[in-house]
Amino acid sequence: MKKTKMLCTLLAAMLLLSEHSLKYVCAAQESESSEISESTDSLPEESQTTLNSLPQSTEEETQSNDTNTMTEEELAAYYGSSVFVGDSIMVGFRNYCAKQKTFVHNIQFLAAGNYSAFNAMKPVTNNNVHPMYRGKKYQVWDAIPLIGSQRVFLLLGMNDLGILGLEGARDQYKLLIDKILETSPNVEIHLISVTYTLPDLGKKILNNENIAQYNTLLQKMAEENDWGYIDLATPISDGNGNLAAECCSDGYVHLSKTAYTLWETTLSDYAYAQTTSNQEETEPETSAENTTETDLTLESEPETEIKSTDTMSISGNTKSKIESILETPVKK
Repeated sequence: MKKTKMLCTLLAAMLLLSEHSLKYVCAAQESESSEISESTDSLPEESQTTLNSLPQSTEEETQSNDTNTMTEEELAAYYGSSVFVGDSIMVGFRNYCAKQKTFVHNIQFLAAGNYSAFNAMKPVTNNNVHPMYRGKKYQVWDAIPLIGSQRVFLLLGMNDLGILGLEGARDQYKLLIDKILETSPNVEIHLISVTYTLPDLGKKILNNENIAQYNTLLQKMAEENDWGYIDLATPISDGNGNLAAECCSDGYVHLSKTAYTLWETTLSDYAYAQTTSNQEETEPETSAENTTETDLTLESEPETEIKSTDTMSISGNTKSKIESILETPVKK
């Protein structure tokens, strides 16, 4: 009789243990399936929405930005902290900007007729060509810190080509930029393409074919040194590598108001492209960090529950009953 009571008590205890274990292992198994699958389809709905929303929000924001442009105030701030350096082509742009009420009115200039990278390296004298700042001639690398510009746009080379040739003009240009960066190491450098002449009016080496080759050298130099490069020659060309007739003011090479109006539009697009590019460089890093944190959270939760299951002591018969109910092997 005593043996029968003890046996009944033992069976009751086993049944209680079996019911308790069954409920716990079911929850652990559900978590385990979420951990094993790499597809977001098997993740809980809330977690799946959080993960998918990261790249989608970035993509939607980028698409939205592509349809926008910078405001007049933003353009004025961008170019108001810039200085444009150049020759007579740039002098013409300075005269155009002075008459405008748009963002270009804020641009600072260091420009002079017949200025070039070759002349820029000469000492400051009454006879040598150098830009003026507040009524006084300066080496350009000394004037830029006085203005306090954050970025420098340079349009030089047309006069250099006839003196130094293609590679020589490019190398002289590099020397000038190195001097600028010595005194202003934190400024952004942006190179502007040399503009063309009217068809068949180029003189000797200063012809449109060589100007196009020189612009290719400048663009390559900009890419190698992580400088900006803006093509202001193509928007005012005739589509055949020549200056368009309506963009010429003197029947040779200098630019008209029509040309500078096209420059203004191109500069607006360029500023937007530059600022958007700078923003995109930082956004992916933030998204990657958020995704990593989410992944770690999802991985850590199932591990805790599985370990709790492994610490339980369950008899062989109880395991068999559980396996038959779940039709899924329990981790040993």
